[in-house]
Amino acid sequence: MINALITGIFNVIISLVNVVLAPIDLLISNFLPDLSVALSSVGKMFGLVGNVLGFVVSLTGLSSTALSLIVMYYTFKLSVPILVSSMKQAINWYKALKL
Repeated sequence: MINALITGIFNVIISLVNVVLAPIDLLISNFLPDLSVALSSVGKMFGLVGNVLGFVVSLTGLSSTALSLIVMYYTFKLSVPILVSSMKQAINWYKALKL
């Protein structure tokens, strides 16, 4: 009896929310672009950046070994602080849960 009453109340609330949000949904579907357009634009941007980046790297005249060393250095420099801070956070969580 109580389960049917709670289910009925939830169904009424859900239908009221759908009625209230229907105009907003209609506005969003009519005036915002499709998600596929946005995703294809992001793909085109990455393609353009990849082409320009390759051109700029070829203009520098650096060898592939030098470029590899530069990439490894920055990867190390950016990933080690994240690793250290995440380990500190995990230790703090462990200490908090231990108490």
